[in-house]
Amino acid sequence: MPLNVEWIASLPAPVRRTAYFGLQRLIGSRIGEKWRAWQRWVRFNPQQLEEAVGSRLNSLLRVAVRDSPFYRRLNLSPRAGEGPMEFLSRFPILTREQIRSEFAEIVVDSLRNEITSPASVSRKRYDWLVIKTGGTTGNPTTVVHDAGFRDWGRASRLYSQQMCRFPLGTPYFRLWGSEQELMQQEERIDRRVLRNLLGEIPMNAFRAKEGELTGHLETIRRNPGIHHAMAYVDAAVSLAGFLEQRDLPRPRLKSIMACAGTVTAEWRATLKRVFEAEVFDKYGSRECADIACECSRHSGLHIYSPVVHVEVVDETGRACPPGEPGRILVTLLNNPSFPMIRYQIGDMGIMADPGTCGCGLAFPRLASLQGREDEMLSTEDGTLLSSVFIRHFVGVSLNEQRIRQWQFEQTGPLEFVFRFVALGSDGLEGNLRRLEEGFRTALGPGARIRMEPVAEIAPSPSGKVVWVKNRCKR
Repeated sequence: MPLNVEWIASLPAPVRRTAYFGLQRLIGSRIGEKWRAWQRWVRFNPQQLEEAVGSRLNSLLRVAVRDSPFYRRLNLSPRAGEGPMEFLSRFPILTREQIRSEFAEIVVDSLRNEITSPASVSRKRYDWLVIKTGGTTGNPTTVVHDAGFRDWGRASRLYSQQMCRFPLGTPYFRLWGSEQELMQQEERIDRRVLRNLLGEIPMNAFRAKEGELTGHLETIRRNPGIHHAMAYVDAAVSLAGFLEQRDLPRPRLKSIMACAGTVTAEWRATLKRVFEAEVFDKYGSRECADIACECSRHSGLHIYSPVVHVEVVDETGRACPPGEPGRILVTLLNNPSFPMIRYQIGDMGIMADPGTCGCGLAFPRLASLQGREDEMLSTEDGTLLSSVFIRHFVGVSLNEQRIRQWQFEQTGPLEFVFRFVALGSDGLEGNLRRLEEGFRTALGPGARIRMEPVAEIAPSPSGKVVWVKNRCKR
């Protein structure tokens, strides 16, 4: 019989906040120190922010070229009069393939005897940790987070919650992937204590069949005093669609932090319509932690300057001007044990115009996220087509409420598959015909499109549904 710790969630919020930081200190974490630093950073004006980021970046780059064999081989050093941003621009882009093949060489000298492979484990209670990505593309990447970066990552998550209107101590639903539940494994006592200190009500996003979706609704209805949610955006949209299609009661929420996917305009509208909630787009990954999040002005995603430096570049690696889409590169500013500099995370985005946001925060902004690089489709004439267009085309332009779920995949230069779960047969044939005609208009007259009915759309290895993907190597 597991020890009952659920009573912790009923403690007053100030008590739980104090206990949270106290528990972290006991295990060796210094998140309290990092959280106080966060509060200083958010008050910086643009000049102070530029100086702070430059100082942190300068330190990281010097450590990398001195202590990491991978970066030492580049024979890079700062030139006379060269600032940290100029020095950074001379570093090559770091790819996932390089991290997989050069893992041990990226580790700094002081840890090379401890971290020898992705299977390495620290002997200390709270120290560096080997992290695997979710493996959305089918091949996970392994990186190392040192203790300092882990603390900064936790502080970033707390700030994301604050941005989304449920600061530490405010209870919330967490519609997230739970491998333990899926494998029917018992949750560890420390995790249960932490969950109750945070006020977290878990719901498993890895399964989205009718029974699980009904269970999510019952969980929300059993907790009428909870008004906020942190969720995989595709799982939240699936739940919203289920409630609409079955004409079930729609619980009201004040805010939803939408994560782990591209928050399209139609998905945002769906969540707002069904839950009457303010939707915040939060961007992050397992290997980089939280990267950016919307504020209450919803005029782009604020890049988390205390922890990351973000670039948007074209195919040649040159910076894209604001408003122009490109590949996102991320530099982790607080992870010197495993330097990740100009890491090509696999996402596409657009930088916003520089300047302080109306909310008063000086952090730079991403105007929008454009999906993953492996979600970009190639048309007959070689043009790259954003997955956001396909989602809008299917979800809005030709949405005749005949299809419950779908997935569009490019399998060859001119070969595509549209998988769909039908709501019924009435009007379906005509809807599919119009979709096929529209796809061919966008992709080229020579495009060969197979319309494939399925019972369900299987999630990716990470547990998330990939709505648009490209298996054809360009």
